[in-house]
Amino acid sequence: MTLLAADFQKAPDAVSQPVTPLPPLTLGAYACTAEMTETFAVLQRSRLLGRVTMETSQGGLGAAIAACAEAGAPQVLVIESDDDTATLLARLDTLAEHCDPGTRVLVIGGSNDIGLYRALLRQGVSDYLPRPVLPEQLLRSLSEMTTQPGAIAKGAVTACLGSGGGVGSSTIALNTAWVLGQARQGVVGLIDLDLDFGTAGLALALDGSRGIAEALAAGTALDGQMLDGLFDAYDPHLRVLTASEGNGLATEPLPEVLDHLTDLARSGGHRVILDLPGFASATTRRALRDADQVILTTTPDLAGLKNTRKLLDLIAKLRPDEAKPFVVLNRVGMARRQEIAPKDFAQTLGIDIAATVAFNARGFAHANNLGKIYASTPRGKAVRASLQPLVRALVTSQIAAPDTAKPSMASLLSRLLRRG
Repeated sequence: MTLLAADFQKAPDAVSQPVTPLPPLTLGAYACTAEMTETFAVLQRSRLLGRVTMETSQGGLGAAIAACAEAGAPQVLVIESDDDTATLLARLDTLAEHCDPGTRVLVIGGSNDIGLYRALLRQGVSDYLPRPVLPEQLLRSLSEMTTQPGAIAKGAVTACLGSGGGVGSSTIALNTAWVLGQARQGVVGLIDLDLDFGTAGLALALDGSRGIAEALAAGTALDGQMLDGLFDAYDPHLRVLTASEGNGLATEPLPEVLDHLTDLARSGGHRVILDLPGFASATTRRALRDADQVILTTTPDLAGLKNTRKLLDLIAKLRPDEAKPFVVLNRVGMARRQEIAPKDFAQTLGIDIAATVAFNARGFAHANNLGKIYASTPRGKAVRASLQPLVRALVTSQIAAPDTAKPSMASLLSRLLRRG
């Protein structure tokens, strides 16, 4: 007897499960027929996608590969394809080269053969729907894909620390968060953990009357809905949890409270940037230990060199089996006679410089007066360009396999779900 994919879709257990709203995520939908274009338009209007950033395009699988190669993959891909089985599987392998570890893929095609269905599942595709596909079917599949425990991988957490006071670590954190959000077309959450002297809210002219103090005060009772309300939106791709004046805490937050806050912020695959106070803070040391990535901002002078060397050693003790921090050389050109050239700075420490950011007091001050992130302003083009190598490194460090060899093409699933 020949089984069809439709036979599995009619199973009573699958039908009885409720269709729940999708969590906040990014979704790319690629159609190759007019009918599916209309289905995507109906889907986009559904209240169940109220928290989803969805973009639709023509061109099917080919367009999806090109878009992901250029700008990275969203968290969920819905792709219509008319390719034969061999071509489809080969092109999905190509698509996998450009997918983040948590990307989920739903394929829509013309074949109703269970053989293709099983081949796609072995390849790592999350689901396959044969045409014709109703919006209700598509919604159910997306809901099941994205609301099951572990369906959407946790977003990466990047901890940002300065080599000393006044090196511009908070500025680099803000600008990097914005550039990262634009590059990935997702939502990046910046959490200002400098509870006494945090400046993110002030720099961006955000209200921040509640912010992180209220989030931490809620402890482990904090839920996703409450946390969403405490974030201030800078733009569609960046939200900030501020530490405003008067919001300092008498004691540092308990480790389990900080862990809970971070896990909630990164749920749905959102990337999180932690703007940290000095290394002496227990909160900073814990955040550095647990973060997926670390950015260390310093300045090209003797004090910066000395402090960077010391902090690299201290961080290595906290993270003995992890990659070195990404070092950002900030305020380059501020004091030319006393500066150490970036090449010499890197060679002395035996590291690579992830980004060099030129000193531009007037530009940053002008942006602060406007309540804007400098990189997001027309004058901030140079800063955006300077931070691009860092952003690429942050993204690729989460995608890269542990070894340097080209990853196996045998299983899309192993690459899509790999998480460091």
